[in-house]
Amino acid sequence: MANLLSSYNPIGKTLVSVEYSVQEGKPILFGLELVQKKGELDINQTFTLKQPEELSKFSKTTHLSLVITDDYVLSKEVQQTGTDAEIVAEAFPNLNLNDFYYQILRSTNSSFIAVCRKEYVETCIEQFQKAGNTITTIALGVLKMTALSGYAQGETLKSYTAEVGFSNEELISIVSKREHIEQQYNIEGLTFPATHSLPLAIILDVVFNTDRISGNLETRNQELQKRHKETRFFKNTLQLGVGFLLITLLINFFVFNANYKKWQGLQEELQVYTTQKEQITKKQAEVSTKEALVQSILTTGFSKSSYYTDQIVQAQPATVLLTSFIYQPLTKPIRKNKYIEFRENIISIMGKSTDKTEFTAWLKIMENLPFVEAVTIIQYGLDKKNISDFEITLKIKPDAAKD
Repeated sequence: MANLLSSYNPIGKTLVSVEYSVQEGKPILFGLELVQKKGELDINQTFTLKQPEELSKFSKTTHLSLVITDDYVLSKEVQQTGTDAEIVAEAFPNLNLNDFYYQILRSTNSSFIAVCRKEYVETCIEQFQKAGNTITTIALGVLKMTALSGYAQGETLKSYTAEVGFSNEELISIVSKREHIEQQYNIEGLTFPATHSLPLAIILDVVFNTDRISGNLETRNQELQKRHKETRFFKNTLQLGVGFLLITLLINFFVFNANYKKWQGLQEELQVYTTQKEQITKKQAEVSTKEALVQSILTTGFSKSSYYTDQIVQAQPATVLLTSFIYQPLTKPIRKNKYIEFRENIISIMGKSTDKTEFTAWLKIMENLPFVEAVTIIQYGLDKKNISDFEITLKIKPDAAKD
């Protein structure tokens, strides 16, 4: 197939063509799928169907070329090779071209024309579209068999609806007939049944784009090809867009995931710093509380305690033994995180006495001390050994405590 490939530039790597005809009053479709494999064109498959809906079972390619050869297509040969208008007028006088599509193939001495109502052609296109297929080109009759003229070697080739004669690589005759044929053809390595020769010719005409055929149907073909290209462009653009979107989302996911992990790490560090700050704040509060407690004690004139102790002890007789000397005793036990409460300007003294007379004299001496406001006996008791346990309190004058 090297000769075929020299100008091969198809719409895609797989091309499908279908001949839409009639058999015993019922539609019949002859399909052929051509593919490019390793630099060559090969027939992938041929198939015969009853309805367009069956196409999806045989081919994954949804775009195809269609040729109509049923009874709604009229064909004629005329001895006229002039303009399209002259050929149409000679073949079908008074034909309203607003209602008909036509195609014309010119040979050296004559022209072949095929016509069909536009309404019927559009109905066929719509029928295939409803079945999920896209028509890229459409043809009428067997005029496209001219694409095989270079390979017929002057022989006659049969299609499902006609027998076509060739001479000097030119189509010279078309004889309409419908008969059961089982003949096989082989053209440069392509083997196919005679019933599928027209679908093959359709594909080769698309491949080579010979422009041997004229007519107003070519305008409709341009519209179909434009729509197909736009659809493919939109589909490819959509796929690229979706692919780009997915890649962007994937990149964003990785970036987000990395940033999220970093954020998690920062959150954990922040949590640690917050916990440490709370602990430091708590410790600072405890220190402040203790400082306040110490300060409160200092502000009470605790510095005077040594002076008071010295004066009281100097007056203490030998018969008195002190067991406790507390300046500003606590009113309540010390509790954590609580202020220390104490009796201001009070000295609590506890001890033992062996001589009541000297004990009494000691009390009088303390009453006369300049800083003592009052002396109160809390407890005084005599045990079996003539030793008395005592507890007394001295109230310090407020003015003396401030000095």
